[in-house]
Amino acid sequence: MQDPDLHFGTLGDAAETAGDFASARNAFEQGAARGGTACLTRLANLYDLGLGVRSDKTHAMRLYLRAWRLEPGQVAANNIAILHREAGNHHQMFQWFRRAVKVGDHDCYLDLAKCYRDGLGVPKSLPFAVRCLEAALRADFIFDHTADEARAMLKQLRYAQFKT
Repeated sequence: MQDPDLHFGTLGDAAETAGDFASARNAFEQGAARGGTACLTRLANLYDLGLGVRSDKTHAMRLYLRAWRLEPGQVAANNIAILHREAGNHHQMFQWFRRAVKVGDHDCYLDLAKCYRDGLGVPKSLPFAVRCLEAALRADFIFDHTADEARAMLKQLRYAQFKT
C-alpha cells in the first residue's frame, strides 16, 4: 500500500474541496487508521472547525496530540496552541507555539512575540518580543501576511522602547 497520507489525504482533500465532508472524514479516518499523521491532523481539523461533524474541541485536541506523538509536526503543534489559546490556557499556548517553531513553523515566532508583548503565558518582555519578530523576519520562509504583521509590530515595539 502506498503512503496513507498521500492516498487517503488526496481523496479527503478532494472531498473536502467539493463540500462532501462525510467522505472527507471517511478518507481521513482510513488514512489515520493506517498510520497517516497528516490524515489524523486533517481529521482533527474537521472536528476542530465543525466541518461535517459537530464541533468537538476536546476530540480535536486528542487527535492533534495523537498526531504530534506519532510525528511531531508544525500543523499539529500550531493547532494545539490555538486550542489552548481559545480555552484561555496561555502558558500551554506559549509552550506549543515554541514547539511549533522548533519543528520549523517560523510563522509562530509572531505568536510568541505577541505572548511576550502582552504577557500571555510568560512574563511581559518587549525585548524578547523584538527578538522573536527579528527571528521571524530572518527565517527562510514565513507567509507574506506574517512578515507584514511582524514588520509592523517590530516598528511599533521599537518605537515604544525608544520612548521609554
